[in-house]
Amino acid sequence: MAHLPGAEKVIRRGIVARDLTEICNAVGLVAVPPAIDKEAAEAVARAALRDTGATHALAVLIDLDEGADRIEFAGTVCLAIATAEKTETRRSRIVGGRDWVRLGAVEMGLDCLRRFLQGLPVNERIDFEKVE
Repeated sequence: MAHLPGAEKVIRRGIVARDLTEICNAVGLVAVPPAIDKEAAEAVARAALRDTGATHALAVLIDLDEGADRIEFAGTVCLAIATAEKTETRRSRIVGGRDWVRLGAVEMGLDCLRRFLQGLPVNERIDFEKVE
């Protein structure tokens, strides 16, 4: 994500882990939230903001369904964007198999960050999203 020269001045840290405890440990969050939800994403984003000294922190957490990969396989995506002044959160459901959930979560996270930086609402539906 940050392979270009000078990117280290824009992106301070990226963490990818399958376990919520590992993510919390990486950002210095002592109390691990009991579940992946908007509050957990907010806690991780705020901790990342404190831990890195960055101006913005984005946390994208995914709670995958159980079972084999299939077209109706889904995941719940909870994300938060934190600054010193405020935090925006979003929850969504993405269906279509493991790869679709992963791609959708990446697209949603980056699109929400773009929208946040432009002063737009972060809850606009994306193509990957299931309408509930």
